[in-house]
Amino acid sequence: MRLNVNPNRMELLRLRRRIKLAERGHKLLKDKLEELMRRFLDLIRKLDKLQEGIGEKLDKIFISFALARTKDSQEKLEEFIPEGDLNLHVDSEKIFNLAIPKFKVQVLEASDYDFFNTESEMDIGLKKMQEVLNDLMEIARLWKAVELLAREIDVTRRRVNALEHILIPNLRETIRYISGRLEEMERSFQVQLMRVKEIIGEH
Repeated sequence: MRLNVNPNRMELLRLRRRIKLAERGHKLLKDKLEELMRRFLDLIRKLDKLQEGIGEKLDKIFISFALARTKDSQEKLEEFIPEGDLNLHVDSEKIFNLAIPKFKVQVLEASDYDFFNTESEMDIGLKKMQEVLNDLMEIARLWKAVELLAREIDVTRRRVNALEHILIPNLRETIRYISGRLEEMERSFQVQLMRVKEIIGEH
């Protein structure tokens, strides 16, 4: 769709500068989109691998807890195991302009409880749970990174499409229109000039 502008040389120069800028921006955004997609797929692969590994570990933990519950009631187990302390340190890393959170276990104090009054399955389950905590933190980080990258990919793709299919074609069409009008005006001026010369030559 042609832009609504005055067909003059100043406007033509302005539009030519604008289309150069739009084409440069389009190239930069396409490069950014490709890099975002590469990072996104890399994170998805890491996340998939980590989730696959942690799934097996969590299955073993849940089996240990299930076996412990068959021997003691929920209330009794809660009496044996008081609450512990868990403090997380949240930092961030940059991917392009995105701040990706990083979680790190700063303080992990497991509750003290009587090993003699609990089943060995419960002890095993709690120990394994502490071991997978860092993996769970990494999964949380990767999920957030994937979510933020997916959003940025969507925004960048919309911008690339707007430049590629709307702005740049509109600018090209307008430039062709103004160039055509200026050529037409130039021809008309030349015809008038020749006519004036003919009239002057006759006198």
